[in-house]
Amino acid sequence: MIVFLLVVFAVLYGLYQVLVAVLPRLFLVPPQNWRTKIQKVVDYSKPIYLSVGNKRSAFRRRLILASAKPSFYTNFVNNKIKIEPTKDWKNENNEFMDAMKRRGHDDPQRNLIYGFFHPYANNGGGGERVLWQAVQATLMAGDNNIAAIYTTNVEAAPLEILAKVRAKFDIEFGSDEKRIVFIYLRKYGTFIDASYWQHFTILGQFLGSGALALEAMYELSPDIFVDTIGLPGSYFFVSLILKCPILSYVHYPVLQLEMFRKLKFPDFGLQSLKWFQWSFGDLKEFGKLCYWSILYYLYVYLGSLVDVTLTNGTWTQNHITSIWRLNIRMEKCVEICYPPCGDLDSKSRKGRSLSESPKSIARKLAGVGAGGGSGDDDFLARGGRSNIMLYIAQFRPEKRHSLLLDEYAKFLKENKRVSSRKIPSLVFLGSCRTPEDTSTLKTLQREAKDLELDVKFVVDCSYEEVLEWLSKAKYGLNAMWNEHFGIGVVEYLNNGVIPIVHASAGPYLDIVTGYKEDVEDHPAWRNNTGFFFKDELDPDFSGKRSKTNGFLVFDDKYRFPTFSQLLTEILVNEPSLVGDRELDHMRSNGAHLVEKFSNKAFVEKWMKHLVEVQYLEKVYRERRDGIESVY
Repeated sequence: MIVFLLVVFAVLYGLYQVLVAVLPRLFLVPPQNWRTKIQKVVDYSKPIYLSVGNKRSAFRRRLILASAKPSFYTNFVNNKIKIEPTKDWKNENNEFMDAMKRRGHDDPQRNLIYGFFHPYANNGGGGERVLWQAVQATLMAGDNNIAAIYTTNVEAAPLEILAKVRAKFDIEFGSDEKRIVFIYLRKYGTFIDASYWQHFTILGQFLGSGALALEAMYELSPDIFVDTIGLPGSYFFVSLILKCPILSYVHYPVLQLEMFRKLKFPDFGLQSLKWFQWSFGDLKEFGKLCYWSILYYLYVYLGSLVDVTLTNGTWTQNHITSIWRLNIRMEKCVEICYPPCGDLDSKSRKGRSLSESPKSIARKLAGVGAGGGSGDDDFLARGGRSNIMLYIAQFRPEKRHSLLLDEYAKFLKENKRVSSRKIPSLVFLGSCRTPEDTSTLKTLQREAKDLELDVKFVVDCSYEEVLEWLSKAKYGLNAMWNEHFGIGVVEYLNNGVIPIVHASAGPYLDIVTGYKEDVEDHPAWRNNTGFFFKDELDPDFSGKRSKTNGFLVFDDKYRFPTFSQLLTEILVNEPSLVGDRELDHMRSNGAHLVEKFSNKAFVEKWMKHLVEVQYLEKVYRERRDGIESVY
């Protein structure tokens, strides 16, 4: 047994030495004759491939850091390396070769490669908006900054990805495009997909992201590692091998303490385990506790390797500071940095008040001709809004469209005497990206029919149509429990739509917070910006109801109505809360709130933290071995 343990220890120690001694030189340090090899290619009569062997990362680093056009050194076509032909290969006045000289950490001419680890860089979602706004801010922060994008979207060429970024997010790079290098990862991309792992999914994704990080470093090792997608398994190898700063933008925690509450044995305490029996079922449940505990503490350790952590909102911030508590003890930066939601200023409201839509805009958005238009379109043309509750969300179960249908039907049943003109109609607007989404949509349509509700479903519409609905809807809904942020709610505020949202996470803690001039003593379910509701199905519901009004009790402190109760309060009991003057005041307050979610606010905060990681890069570089510190 002792011999076996010694063998295991020797193997592990050998692997550790490979990680900390061999791989750094493999990834960072080119061979002794590297200049001769590059000079030979430069002097050749026509561009030819550079022979690099297994030193692909080291050679690509030297070329990118010295190049007038770093973007040329992508591996989109193949993993072979050529010298950029228009300027680098010509090497006028030996400028290109001179730029490749080794530089000390304090050299002001030294370029930096920011490695953005975002395998799904071409997906076009909210996470990708953060990625590309961060890339733009990084390039704007200094001409010496180069952005390397690690992606598994091998089907899309660099120019196609950048074109999609322009079209989807209105982010332009201009001449800075030459400082964006796409590094395509072809080997281990499937290992980070949850569908690949039938069992032990999170552990598999941890291991998969580690393997993908190794592939990324083999192709190109960065000076600063930036994770904008949330793959903590990548941090271990980056920290151990490259010894460089890690900046992580966290959209949501991979693991939460709440997960343990769902287990039969939530902890190792005597109170929890006193009902344990030596049966297969209990052994299995105890095994789950051990598995989740190992994952949790692994997540804590991986988080401790991050130097700067940025979270997308208060809910995520609270969880991360609780889980990555070692970062707090080590006094590492853990701050909120709201995701960029566009140019949320007067641009989107230019020429109109938030409560009105001028005739020209209404007719353009609604597609009404010069001589046509009736109903809602005529109403909009006169400068008002339709009595519509709009819910913009993908058709997925966690968005809880069904909850709204049930509660809306309940409200109608209990308030049959209310004039139909006072009751808002319900519109669900969203997209179906997967077959599962389509199935959810069909189920919702059947539910609406069974409940005899006249609900309009708008599916996979254009952005212009989204703007049309935002221009004419009076209220905007959000029913998801603990949505990490809620960019759709920001869109409501920015377009003068009054939010009626679930009182949890991003919409409640960060977005519909009430404007600072709000001095009135409001109940918890409303403020001077919007309205809130809860539901009995919420996991954090106490099971109690208020004896006075039947509202749901949470934490013995806050009382919230259900969605049907809220509609009754604002439409039947206190209709003055949604009078025209009151709603205009709420729209004005909302317009002030959205400024903190603008692209400008994100860029300013991102640049602030770039200063910190640039300083840390110098500190880390000084700690490396002599030969590695100058490469």
